[in-house]
Amino acid sequence: MSNPGDPQRSQHDRGYYGAGWSQPAPPAGAPQQPGGAYGGPQQSGVPYGAPQGGPYRGPQYGGAAPAPRPPRTPADPRRAFAPGASVTNTAGALIAVVSIVLVEFVSGLVGLLGASFVVHPFASYGAGGSLVGGFVSGVFATPFPFYAGAFLALAFLTPVDRRSPLPTVLLRAVLAGAAGTIALALVGVFTGTFSAVRSGGAQLLIDVVTRPLQSGVPFTLMLIATSTAAWLWLGRPRGGRRAPGAPGTPGTVRPADAVPPATVQPSSQQGQAGQPGAQGAQVPPYAPPQPPSNPWGGPAPR
Repeated sequence: MSNPGDPQRSQHDRGYYGAGWSQPAPPAGAPQQPGGAYGGPQQSGVPYGAPQGGPYRGPQYGGAAPAPRPPRTPADPRRAFAPGASVTNTAGALIAVVSIVLVEFVSGLVGLLGASFVVHPFASYGAGGSLVGGFVSGVFATPFPFYAGAFLALAFLTPVDRRSPLPTVLLRAVLAGAAGTIALALVGVFTGTFSAVRSGGAQLLIDVVTRPLQSGVPFTLMLIATSTAAWLWLGRPRGGRRAPGAPGTPGTVRPADAVPPATVQPSSQQGQAGQPGAQGAQVPPYAPPQPPSNPWGGPAPR
């Protein structure tokens, strides 16, 4: 039978925390964490109950913060070249180029209807072509390199930006027309090379220089007009017209109210204290209340 007064037994029964718990004491030489084994406040930055060096990755207050990304510099709307791709640039390029295709389609359709009164549209004539074949070739196939080159230039290099002034938009349209003309000349290098084998070297000069300029000049003039229309369309205000007197219309903003007078007036004592020779009100220093020297009275009579 153990002695209740044994200090070793009482220390063993009290446990590690001295409250009668049954946790064993830590071995000798083991490092002790402040707060104990139940997740007290720790100084290592690891949350309560998380193992040291475990997979938890909490906020590192002492580490270096990631460097912020530098802001992108917006393109200058007055420059001739503004590389970049966006939905607005693609929309402006589509409006400009598709408008040229529509003009060519209507013009070719009118010529096809006029010639069909004399020659059958599907009958072969001349070198073996038909009116319909010439219409498809003249409207879509032959000028297709110009369409592709002008569209790529307007969409990625010389966009129809609504922030740009009109002279800049016109200059970009001319550059896009030059890109389409160069595309026609590049295609003419291949077609002229095959034609030069049978017809001589003059055919190469015609396909590379003469025909691209013959088609590129009028297409560039039309591209200037269609780019201006696209610029006006993209820059027009969205939404319907506001009714007179609606919030935000001219004449509906009220003027700012006058500044109200001050409600706190300076005290007269402060004004007198600031004058030379004047004595302000003397405020006695704070004195704590003193207890009575003999609160219980004198000694009782015997």
